Formats: sequence, C-alpha cells, structure tokens
Amino acid sequence: MIRLFLTALFSALPFSAFAQQAAPQYYTFEPSATFSTLGISYTIAMMVAFLAVGWYAKSRVSTSDDYFAAGRSFGGISNGLAMSSNYMSLATFLGFTALLWRLQYYLIAITLSFLGGFVLISIAMAPALRRWGKYTSMQFIGERFGHTAKIVAVLCMIFLAQLYLIGQMKGTGNVFQVMFHWDYTTGMVVGGLVVTAYVTIGGMYGMSYNQTLQAIIMGLALIIPTAIILWNIGAGPASVFPPFGYGSLVPEMEKALPSYFDPFLTVNGTVPMSLKFHIGIILSIAFGTIGLPHIAMRYFTAPSIRNAKISTLWGAFFVGLIFFTTFAVGFAAKLYTVQVLNQQMNLQVQPKEADLLLVVMSQAFTPTWIAALPIAGALAAGFSTIAGLLMVIGTGIGHDIYSTISPNADDKKKVKMGYLFTALGGLATIVLALDPPDFLLTSVIWAFVVAASTFTPVLILGIWWKGANTLGAIAGLVVGGVLSGWLWFSKGVFFGFPLIQAGPVGNLVTGIFTVSAAWFTVVVVSLLTGGEKDEKVLREIDRIHGWRNYDPKRYSSKTFAVVTAAIALLLMIWSAMPDPAYKKKAELPAQPTITVAAVAQHQ
Repeated sequence: MIRLFLTALFSALPFSAFAQQAAPQYYTFEPSATFSTLGISYTIAMMVAFLAVGWYAKSRVSTSDDYFAAGRSFGGISNGLAMSSNYMSLATFLGFTALLWRLQYYLIAITLSFLGGFVLISIAMAPALRRWGKYTSMQFIGERFGHTAKIVAVLCMIFLAQLYLIGQMKGTGNVFQVMFHWDYTTGMVVGGLVVTAYVTIGGMYGMSYNQTLQAIIMGLALIIPTAIILWNIGAGPASVFPPFGYGSLVPEMEKALPSYFDPFLTVNGTVPMSLKFHIGIILSIAFGTIGLPHIAMRYFTAPSIRNAKISTLWGAFFVGLIFFTTFAVGFAAKLYTVQVLNQQMNLQVQPKEADLLLVVMSQAFTPTWIAALPIAGALAAGFSTIAGLLMVIGTGIGHDIYSTISPNADDKKKVKMGYLFTALGGLATIVLALDPPDFLLTSVIWAFVVAASTFTPVLILGIWWKGANTLGAIAGLVVGGVLSGWLWFSKGVFFGFPLIQAGPVGNLVTGIFTVSAAWFTVVVVSLLTGGEKDEKVLREIDRIHGWRNYDPKRYSSKTFAVVTAAIALLLMIWSAMPDPAYKKKAELPAQPTITVAAVAQHQ
C-alpha cells in the first residue's frame, strides 16, 4: 500500500526508479510530449521574433554611433528593462534555483549583493561614464590611462566575457536538450548560432530592442508559473506576489531542514559558511557588477545623465523582482522536490538535474501551456546576456582596438569590424562551451570575480582619484587578471598554497584576495611613479563629475588612496589566513525527515 501511495503521490514528478536498495539512485527529469511540443512552439516563435527585430534594427544602423550605442536613444524604462535582461542571465534564471538547492539561505546574501552592485553603479560610476560619452568601459580606460591600458583591459574583457558566456551557452544547450531531446552539443550550437546571428545583424539597436522584449518575456515566464506553484503547494493568497509568497511555508521548512535559515551553514547543514564567504560576496558579486563591461555599456545608450540614473533605478527594480521570485520557486523546489526525493525516495539529484528544477516544478504543479513558459523565459534570459557579451566583444575589438590600430578608419569600416568580431566572438564561445563545468553558475560566478579584480579598481580609482596613473592602472589590471585567472585554472591553489580551503563557492572567498590585490597595486604603483600629470586628463575628471571649473586639489587626496590601500592589504592577509570554520567538521543536530503525511497536505 505504501508503495502504491507513493507512486500516486509523485506521478507528477517523473523519476527513474524508486530506491528499494541501500545504494541511492538518481532522479531523472523527463518532459511530457505536450510540454515538449509547446516548448518547441514557444521557442520557434521567439527565435523568429528576435531575428526579425534584429533585421529591422539593421535599417537604423548608418554610423558607428548607431551600431555601438544605439544612437544614444534608449530612455529610462526601456533601458532599465534592457539592462535587467542583460544582467539576468540564463544562469540566473535556471542556475539560481540549483544554487539555492545547494547553498540554501546563503543565496539571499548573494542576491542582495547583486542588487547592491546596482546601487554602487548608480552612485560611483554611471553618471561619470555617461558624461564621458563613449561606447565601453574599455574606451574610458583607454582615454583615462592610455592605449596600452586599453589593450590590457580588452584582453581582460575577453577572458571574463568567455567565462560568463560559457555558462549561458551551457544553459542554452540544456534547454534545447530538454525540449528537443537533442544531445547537449547540438542544442548548444543551434542556440549559439541563433543569438550570434541576430546580434551581428542588428548591432546595439537590435540587441536593445530584443533585450527589452526579452525582459518582459522573462518576467511573465517566471512570475506566472511561480505564483501557481506556490498556490498549489499551500502558500495561500500571498502566492499572487511570488517574491514574498513563500512566507507561510517557512515553518514547514524549519521543521524539515532547521539549518536552512542559518547564514553560517549550507549544503543541508553539512558545510559551514564562515564570515569570509559573506565578505567575499560583497567584493566579488557587488564589485563584480560594477566591473561587468556589458552592464556599463548600457549607460552609453542613454540620451542624458538623468536617463542613465533612471535606467539604473528601473534596472534594479526589475532585477530584484526576478531574483526574489527565483528565490521563491527555489524555496519551493528545495522543500517539495529535492528533500522529498532524497529523504523519502532515497533518490539523489545530480547537478545537471538541479539546473532544471524550475522546469521540474512547473511541469509538476501548473497546466502544461503554462509549464512550458519557463522554457521561453530561460532562452530569453540566455539570449539577452549572450547578446550583451557578444556586443561588448565586438565593440571592444572592432572599435576600441581597431581604432587604436587604424585611427583614421571611417565609420563604415568600424561598423564592418564590429560585425566581424561580434560573429567571431560567438563562434569562439560555442567552441569553448563544448566542455562546460557541472554547475551552470560556476563559470559565471568566477566571471564576477574577474570583473571585480580587473575593471572595478581601475574604474573606481580612475573616476574618483586623480592620482591614479597609467602604470598603476596597467599593473592593477595585470595583477587582478593574472591572479583571478590563475586561481580559476588552479582551482584556488596559489604557488602550492590553497586560498580556497572549503565550501561550495570557494571562488567567492578568493575574490577577497584578488580584488584587494588589484586595488592595492593600482594605488601603490601610482604613488611610487608620481601619479597622473596630464592636466587634460585631470580636467576631464572634474568635468565628468559635473564641475564647470577645474581645481587641481579636487579628488587628489593621498590620504584616501593610502587608507584604502591599507584596508586592501589587511583584507589580502586575512583572506589568505586559515579559516577556523574548516579546522573540523561542524557538529550539527540531527535533521528530521519530511513525512509523507506532511507533504500530502499540500498536494
């Protein structure tokens, strides 16, 4: 009877086999035929629409300003929507649910750091970059610190963009795999070629129009299914607003998994999460957001400073809405899918299945025509971020580097170079994504570390401290890029010394060291080499802050530089010290299991 009851109870959640033996078996998601058909239909309709928009946008491209900055014509709400879809990648749409399954409460801290990054951008960088009036943050670095610094910045951009893109391409391949039952490689290549085509055709105009549309698709495709899922599992009337709709389920989660709301425990209460991880996300995620070149690029499309600020506010609102809705559906998935399968069925969830938990929950608890919506949302998320990153690659190489090599090139030649390098960037990413990491967010999170360790110190100091000079900027970019790249490939080992000692997202801890090292390097090298002497550059710094008169003492304080460098040095030392939290395994209370009766009450 028990076996028959369990079979009926979980008929909506397909799985490979029941665990009748001591060795655990693995859960496997299998979409229904109707689900796949609808997913294919939604996907084809979207791809046709995106290509059509890209083709339409091509007619608006006549100058390099049109191709690389959309004629600086995107206002507050539309730019905010485009900014949010550019930021909320497929790794966010699907990978956040998987990361919540693993990290639990700690993901709230990560989410707040993402939003905090937008606040820092609006305060520290957006107005100044828009007043500078170029196309990319690399171009700003070039004019502030010279051509050599710009070339180094473009190389750093290519590295972090590829890390970011690998996660998006992997997610695209996974989605096509679920819908079409193709192998991963075929799905990833097809998805990659589609987005590469429409970005190359339409440039920034095509990308911006599509990103606005994609943000709307993402919102509807996530919020509607999540509201229904929460309602069906017993969350009550609060389900109508998913970001807060899971509140009534909190007591049950506390009973099922007491460690869930402990900010210093994760992975079902088996791995401690020390203070370093919480400091790490501020430096890695929040500072990384500032340094992401495809986010900074959106500010150059705004027609004015005021529009750039409004865009940031709208972008933060839309990002917060999506992130907290993702947390809500991840909360539901943790409680009613993963824990039940683990504890009652003795089934284990592998990383590739964890990346699909949003789709699993949608098929289990919503009508089929709604259940297939997350497929559309996931692809829209993936395409939007891939587009932004390919655009920044095309602009960085086709405009910034090409303009340095051929300063007398006309607009038509620059646009052609943009077409060429955008397409080549897409093809290169497809090749690199053939062997992706297990978790969808792994390479994406490391891309934030690279951005925080390279662009952020140089951009912030370049805007706010006149003493930062060419040698300091180049040294900071090199140190940040080499350290973050080295630790990526060595898995956290630096000259035999493990900077990552434990934890599921140890790369965030490494960010404390790499970001601090880059900041310290920029300041110290600039001070030792006499600071910036070019008065034209110094006057520009006053101008981008809105001053009409030039004051050589403004933004020139050595005290600010020395104090921040000292803090950076202390953070470097602290991050490299052994973490007491990992000297011995934490002693945890026994975890009670979810009873079948408790689950049945919400079915």
